[in-house]
Amino acid sequence: MKTSIDQFIFDLKDGMSAEVLSTESRDGVTLATIRFTWTEENAAKDERVRMEFHRPDVGMLYAWAPLYKERHHVGAEWTTMENSMISHNAPVYALYDGRGMNRLTWQISECRMTMYFLSGVEELDGVMRNRLDFYVQQFTNQLETEITVRIDERCLPLYEVLKEAAVWWESIGMTPAEVPEEALKPCYSFWYSYHQEVYAADVEAECRRARELGFESCIIDDGWQTDDTNRGYAFCGDWEVAAAKIPDMAAHVKSVHDIGMKYILWYAVPLIGFKSSKYQEFKDMVLNKKDLHMANLDCAVLDPRYKEVRDFLISIYVKALKEWDLDGFKLDFIDTWQFNPDHEPAKPEMDIASLETAATVFMQDLNAALKAVKPEVMLEFRQGYIGPWMRTVGNMFRVSDCPDDYISNRLGVFDLRMMMGKSAVHSDMLMWHPEEEPSTAALQLISVLYGVIQYSARLEKLTPEMKKMSIFWLDFAREHKAALLGDTLKVYEPHMNYTWAQAATDTENVAAVYGMDKVIQPDIRDTVYIANGAMNDRILAEITGTFQVTIQNCMGDILSETEQTMNGLTVFNVPTGGLVTLKK
Repeated sequence: MKTSIDQFIFDLKDGMSAEVLSTESRDGVTLATIRFTWTEENAAKDERVRMEFHRPDVGMLYAWAPLYKERHHVGAEWTTMENSMISHNAPVYALYDGRGMNRLTWQISECRMTMYFLSGVEELDGVMRNRLDFYVQQFTNQLETEITVRIDERCLPLYEVLKEAAVWWESIGMTPAEVPEEALKPCYSFWYSYHQEVYAADVEAECRRARELGFESCIIDDGWQTDDTNRGYAFCGDWEVAAAKIPDMAAHVKSVHDIGMKYILWYAVPLIGFKSSKYQEFKDMVLNKKDLHMANLDCAVLDPRYKEVRDFLISIYVKALKEWDLDGFKLDFIDTWQFNPDHEPAKPEMDIASLETAATVFMQDLNAALKAVKPEVMLEFRQGYIGPWMRTVGNMFRVSDCPDDYISNRLGVFDLRMMMGKSAVHSDMLMWHPEEEPSTAALQLISVLYGVIQYSARLEKLTPEMKKMSIFWLDFAREHKAALLGDTLKVYEPHMNYTWAQAATDTENVAAVYGMDKVIQPDIRDTVYIANGAMNDRILAEITGTFQVTIQNCMGDILSETEQTMNGLTVFNVPTGGLVTLKK
């Protein structure tokens, strides 16, 4: 049954209703609160609610969503919908023009339950159909819910509109977790450099080398809990230290602390390995017994609808935090809770019937338990689970795995930065082949300058030139953190993988150019830095004024120092991975 109320169209089953409780429009932004109701019969059948609003598809050339798989492609109304819940994605969708200006961005207040959303073109009339779907059974013991839809049609840069979208979520109760200062500093990760070969002596030796490069924290990834190096997850779930690798974890952590570094430890939160001793205890409390992807990884996914599962998981991290004096956790695979692949129904033994609610309760209880022990604990989440409710718990959000892929890393950093407010956005770990040229590797650091750099090149194998390059750009990131990680970030041409960016304080502006011969227009401050993030030997910029101009290569060597008066388009001869500095 289809009904129209105000600007909204509802497709509802018998027994369902929708009521627009309020609509407020001001300065191009509309807020509409809608109450949906249904019957117990609708809930038993898990029937779908659909809401749409339409706009002419005028000037909407490109699309953006937090985890959009078909980069910036505007699809038809019948294409696959995005989905979100507390442990996956965020319910916001944007349409913009070729100048990167917003034409329509819409979001919803419901960020915990599973929501499906899409903006797609109706081929019959060229109308953009903006659609929200959800199923009602997840609202356990409820026969109604209220959802507020926020529609932003202001002609503003996409990065401004998305920043305000995040602020709106914060204003309705999703207050982000405080970010410890350590979470905003470059971090050394052992994943790409050592993978599962993490032996205490090697880790401590590498930490000494990392400390010389200025790193103050490290992340020890998969491998500390198992002697198996087959890259599967067969032994996850016991979370006991592999004694052959780390004979005394507390002493090992203290040794790293004595070097001057914080210690963050990896856990695959929901995974229970088929070869773990805990599997027999929990084998009937798993979410996906038949999912081939997880089975091929020799593990299943624990079901958080069981209180025993939630209590077990939380006890693991609290115990580790207390006994080993850890500084944080890399909590992985939380997004495996984004769906119920076997449609396992609720059982009497479960204290929470809804997967979405159970995941929410777990994250809130985990956050409270860990911060009761150590308020400054660092919690890293991966890009898949980056919604506003997750920001109330996590304080480090990392780009999804993209080894040696500087474009995906750049896209991930900028996509996250636009909607994560003051939460710390971390790059994926940087790595490259030992024979790579320093200037090419420098492109990776420049691509993620506007996030917190995670570095995972094996330090003992760095050539002197590669080490010098790394120190130059890591020091630059630290020295200009106020601009790079502040709230003034502007990113340009998202439909072209972001061709350049800039971020400023009152006295300096840090720009980076990523497109070959892209002409940029940096905002002028007392000092302007422009990093060459393209494989090119020049930077083109529109500059007016007289400046002291310093050109450096990727290792920081000064190639020239001159005074120049500029009046418009200027060519700076800067090698790949290098830097030009303009001082008034």
